Amino acid sequence: MSRPAIFLDRDGVLVEEIFYPRTGEREAPLAPEDVRLLPGVAPALRHLAAADYALVVISNQAGYAKGKASLRALWLAHERFVALLAEQDAKLDGCYYSYGHPDGIVPHFSGPSLDRKPGPYNVFIAAAQLDLDRQGSWMVGDRQTDVACAHAAGLRPILITSCGKASGHDGDLIRAPDLPSAAEIILKGRSRAA
Repeated sequence: MSRPAIFLDRDGVLVEEIFYPRTGEREAPLAPEDVRLLPGVAPALRHLAAADYALVVISNQAGYAKGKASLRALWLAHERFVALLAEQDAKLDGCYYSYGHPDGIVPHFSGPSLDRKPGPYNVFIAAAQLDLDRQGSWMVGDRQTDVACAHAAGLRPILITSCGKASGHDGDLIRAPDLPSAAEIILKGRSRAA
């Protein structure tokens, strides 16, 4: 039987974005030593998993396409992320990354790609591979691309607002300052519906 999922953006929702002086930007961790979980993430994931939600990361990781990091460094950052969650007894059911970017400089990782948000491709792949019920699922992210992906995939979006990237004036959009608050909204809504 299919179960619902919480689809999660990674950077700015689960892990801190890092300021890199060489780029002058806050962005996804480009090395494993830069990966730090945001406060309250592991307990929030445990609560959602206990409510029988699958937990699936859907994330654009353009560091390689933009020439900022090797694929190996990005993979090691992913492994560190999973290890930090495991240290706090939290685990994910799947992680789906897009390594391309429309303005990338690395051949075969530059230009349009199906798996990059706001497109819903990785949501559809995850739902098929993990037998997920998209109708009862949510997307939690910190950018309008996450909201657009949620709408395209038939998910309910929650926009994380703490990092200042969340913009837009959709009055019906649910907003939360962080993942623990988003988890509370999701779980309260589920208990009311039961």
